[in-house]
Amino acid sequence: MTGANGPEAGVWVIAETTGLGTTRYAKIVVTDEEGRYLLPALAPGAQYNVWVRGVGLVDSPRVQAKPGTMLDLTAVIASTARAAAQYYSGSYWWSMLNIPDESMFPGTGPGGNGMPTTMSSQANWLNAVKQSGCGNCHQAGGAIMRSLDYEALGVADGDTKEGWLARLGRGQSGRGMINAVGNLMTNDGGLLARLADWTDRIAAGEVPEQKPERPQGVERNIVVTLWDWSRPTAYLHDLIGTDRREPTVNGWGALYGAMELSTDWVPILDPVLNVATETLMPVKVASTPRSSTVNRAPAPWRYWGDRAIWESQVNAHTNMMDGEGRVWWTATHRPQWEQPAFCQAGSDHPSARAFPLERASGAATNTTAFVQNARGVTMYDPKTKQWAFVDTCFGTHHLNFGYDADNTLYLGNNGGTQLGWVNTRVFLETGDSAQAQGWTAFVLDTNGNGQRDDYVEPDAAVDPTKDRRLNLGFYGIAVNPNDGAIWGSNRAGRGWLVRVDLGPNPPVTALTEAYEIPAGELGIRGMDLDSRGVAWTAGAGGNLISFDRNKCRVRSGPTATGDHCPEGFTFYPLPGPKFDGVEGPRATVASPYYVWVDMHDILGLGRDTVIVLDNQSDGMQAFANGEWVHLAVPYPMGFFTKGLDGRIDDADGGWNARGLWATWGGRAPWHSEGGKGTPPYAAQFQLRPHPLATAN
Repeated sequence: MTGANGPEAGVWVIAETTGLGTTRYAKIVVTDEEGRYLLPALAPGAQYNVWVRGVGLVDSPRVQAKPGTMLDLTAVIASTARAAAQYYSGSYWWSMLNIPDESMFPGTGPGGNGMPTTMSSQANWLNAVKQSGCGNCHQAGGAIMRSLDYEALGVADGDTKEGWLARLGRGQSGRGMINAVGNLMTNDGGLLARLADWTDRIAAGEVPEQKPERPQGVERNIVVTLWDWSRPTAYLHDLIGTDRREPTVNGWGALYGAMELSTDWVPILDPVLNVATETLMPVKVASTPRSSTVNRAPAPWRYWGDRAIWESQVNAHTNMMDGEGRVWWTATHRPQWEQPAFCQAGSDHPSARAFPLERASGAATNTTAFVQNARGVTMYDPKTKQWAFVDTCFGTHHLNFGYDADNTLYLGNNGGTQLGWVNTRVFLETGDSAQAQGWTAFVLDTNGNGQRDDYVEPDAAVDPTKDRRLNLGFYGIAVNPNDGAIWGSNRAGRGWLVRVDLGPNPPVTALTEAYEIPAGELGIRGMDLDSRGVAWTAGAGGNLISFDRNKCRVRSGPTATGDHCPEGFTFYPLPGPKFDGVEGPRATVASPYYVWVDMHDILGLGRDTVIVLDNQSDGMQAFANGEWVHLAVPYPMGFFTKGLDGRIDDADGGWNARGLWATWGGRAPWHSEGGKGTPPYAAQFQLRPHPLATAN
């Protein structure tokens, strides 16, 4: 790889074909210090287009070649800063958004500065733009997002504010987007005016002042492989291909997607044969509502017109695989307002006796139930092609298996009032949902006697003789492999990390510890544990956060109210561009959705490498041995993922028999490079010992 000034180091070489069993198969590598490259283990039997992309360049002409070819390529230097910037990830363009100054906070309402009184700080506003708003569903700075097609939007050419208002109101997320913008109003026009200003400046030729660097060091050893799967109208939340506890399970086997609100068709990828297929996820009850009934578009889609392209009954959010290769999803399979009797007061179910779960009945709760985690558990056995349903009393969201002999599956409920679980051994033996499941309330040992007692409710006055129940249900969820404790994240306020020790009889003995994220951070989502039991999360305030419970001087008792263990927390500022004019870590554009800990050193950066899913960048950020490593997906631009998996296909096979897996997870895959018709894709990340290592 050479350019005008000689070898081009640290640029990407991309080989792509549509001649295999998926719509697109691509492999991406990085050149070494001398501009050399090697694309390993390309699937044979197809012609590839090969080209170069990199910082300071524009794409080189695509050259056709077959595997085994020696191919010299010529880089094309960008003639202008604007031409070069077209290949920057969305985070650099999004950094140009004008953020309200700190002096504008707190909000004083319509009679004051126009900002809602709930908007207490600049960090609060940024959180609403990042993981609690735009950054949760879109890579906001992408090429399609930073421009407006006025004719398609039906507004006057150049009327940027009306153009944005029309864009935000379109499609099945339109109502939610309009409401979100309304919550960020100020007397100077709020987010809507800032989006218009941002687009106008870009149209006038302004480019990001901050510039990315080319891959350095170990980043040049990364190999990314992509397979198209699923449908152009679908978006995927997660994928799974192995047992998180034993990542050699299902080696070289299929991967399965989780489709959230978009479709009932489960995408399946065979990465050996390079074939993507689908299977229909069923429901248990035919009257289960569809996502189209509650996600109605205020205005037609830009690309899809009046079609309700999100048409799912199952709303499959996240999935896990057990040690036998069975796949378990948090998914809807019956109307959630039809609460089984065994869940409610008067039942003899052990969990219902301790903490009954009532749910209002009647069609009036239809839309509310669907939106608010109306999921149970759905299981698929690839060996028998059979489906099964666990009819849970509680809603489900993220999930993780425990390390016990019963293969207990623990389930968060996105802020629900309980921690739930399914004893999968019992369920597989009996098929009995009631017998297999349990749940418990979150009860703090506020009287400090080391056991669970009668408790006061969350809104009641403190009683020094009793414990206290909290509504701190889990968003992210993980299980400590050392002591079996269940951990989760909760998004209330600055965010919480919550630990539950189940005890010998969980419905009545489980005790909770709750630790609020210290001031300076705001807005967490997912969390994970490392092999030592240290908890990790990341926030909209711009930090990766670790929490080591072993450092806590106080864990329970009357003073354990949330802020009682600041010594357990450590902040690590996230890398990447900063919002122009904003100070401190909260200026970081990064919008981390989840974190995933590589307990088994699958990638090769070291055991317990923490990986942050940075939704506004072109990839993920790995924190290994105190250093950041960027795992980039430069093509197609717009990479956005919400989940991660890691698999060892062959423990003796070397680097090419292991890797991390993710899927494109934004709600609009047509916002990525390629536009309308671009489907989601599955991505594998591998780390070889040097940039010229082969697959042998």
